[in-house]
Amino acid sequence: MILSGIISIGVTAYTWRHRKKPGAVGLGTLAAASGLWSVGYLTELLLSDLQLKLLVANVQWIGVLVVPVAWFVFTFSYTGRDQYTTPGPLLLVSFLPMVTLIAVWTNPAHHFMWVTSEVVPTATGVITLMEHQWGTLYWVVLAYSYLLWLAGALALFQTMLGLPTIYRLQAITLIVGTLMPVLGSLSTVLLELYGVALDVTPATFTFAGLAYAIALSRFDLLGSRPVPRSIACERVVKSMADAVVVTDTKWRIIELNQTAADILERTSTDLKGRPISSVISGTAAEKSNGNVAVKLGESQRDFELRTSTFTDFHGRPIGNALVFRDVTDRRRNVQQLEVMNRVLRHNLRTEANMLFGYADLVVEALANDSLERAQRYSETVRDRAFSLVTISEKARKIAALQGNATEDDETATPVSVGVQLKQAASTVKDDHPGCVVVVESDLDDHTVCSPTLEHVVQELIENGIVHNYSDTPTVQIEAFESDDTVEIHVTDDGPGINPNELVAIRAHGETPLQHGSGLGLWLVTWGVDQLDGEVSFKRNNGNGTTVSLQIPVRRVADDSETTGAQNGETEHGHAEGG
Repeated sequence: MILSGIISIGVTAYTWRHRKKPGAVGLGTLAAASGLWSVGYLTELLLSDLQLKLLVANVQWIGVLVVPVAWFVFTFSYTGRDQYTTPGPLLLVSFLPMVTLIAVWTNPAHHFMWVTSEVVPTATGVITLMEHQWGTLYWVVLAYSYLLWLAGALALFQTMLGLPTIYRLQAITLIVGTLMPVLGSLSTVLLELYGVALDVTPATFTFAGLAYAIALSRFDLLGSRPVPRSIACERVVKSMADAVVVTDTKWRIIELNQTAADILERTSTDLKGRPISSVISGTAAEKSNGNVAVKLGESQRDFELRTSTFTDFHGRPIGNALVFRDVTDRRRNVQQLEVMNRVLRHNLRTEANMLFGYADLVVEALANDSLERAQRYSETVRDRAFSLVTISEKARKIAALQGNATEDDETATPVSVGVQLKQAASTVKDDHPGCVVVVESDLDDHTVCSPTLEHVVQELIENGIVHNYSDTPTVQIEAFESDDTVEIHVTDDGPGINPNELVAIRAHGETPLQHGSGLGLWLVTWGVDQLDGEVSFKRNNGNGTTVSLQIPVRRVADDSETTGAQNGETEHGHAEGG
């Protein structure tokens, strides 16, 4: 027992130095408690006075009751079952031992632990034993202690299955080492049925301590933590960026990870038990692999769906796993490639051909001394060149939007929405002096969003001006805030957007037979997507078009957060007038 105490002190000191590692606190507490038990029992044996023996035994009971709880905490923490070692479950596991400890110190009042005690001398006369007539609570807590040991041993045994050899050696060493005190306790209980007996349990802690020391020094205990296969699979699924939904054979949701719950904007409890087709549009029982669209409010995100059926050991289907990978950004990139390809193949080539053609006509007119014709053709050349510059500028803006999309929105400097609207209107007025742009907004400078909004609104204003052939084209902008969203309506008095221009936008892509004529509406669509907003187009009954934007915004209290925006307002002023 002296050796057991020494080994326990060594293990406790080692685990204290590594106390931040999983399981170290539990193992150290286990070693310290077993050392207290061993030293306490040795002291009890050397005493002959009954009252002193009972006092030492009461202190010794602290170690007796802590050992099984510490074993449980160590094994469950070390094998990755940390949820059972949090304060709530730990208090529940420790409740009976704590009640028992109180009963030990108050036993004379109720005799729940032992009814009678007496000192029995041994043949050698060096030590004396203490014989108890045990009470009901003693047998209950004894059975409970064995149950905690069994739970920890099963956790270790289950974990070592399917893991590398080093973890198997760790588990076997720990189980066998801790089995020795259990066997010692069982043998003592059986011997006490026939009379007073020496408790060999404290002595067997020597083997347990040696087992812990071997596991620490030879098998890297505490250095490498085993992860049970079930827990590894569970954590992998929970931490996946892809949404994972598990259904039964009737396609009812039985489990999902947090990513899926976030995407669907519902709690796991609300989703479980519901048919997958009622939760995600585009999925059905016969759905296998492909693409599926998920609507979140009025917005839509695209996902690549992979479905697999899993079976039992007899090959019978028992459920389905659906993995949704967000491909919205990839779809947007494909759109941009399709649109830019069309611009290169069609728009730029057409404009370049017209430049060449009219340039030849200018040269020909000059050769024939027809200055009037040359001037007329030169104006067309200038218009075509301006069209090329406009296409180039829009392409540059799209590239800038795509670059901004890769940045963290939290690090982007927010700009006042009202100021962005006025700056967009002022920029268009500078380029088109004959137009009228009216901004009606009651937004203050504390309503902010990404500066991308200015490019979107500027494009809408410009689109309403350049396609309006009246002498004073007019565009009206209305903006108002509703909760965490700003609604913006941009209305022009022109001929209206050609419905063919919107077909490709609403179809989320272009084809050789279905495409727009420019880049402007795509710039608006992609910019609104980047803002996590929504856009809709409505042709007015009379003339013109109203484009409505719903943009998420946030409120800021610190004026310094929008300093740049306010400086911009000072520079540009209000964009109204003709």
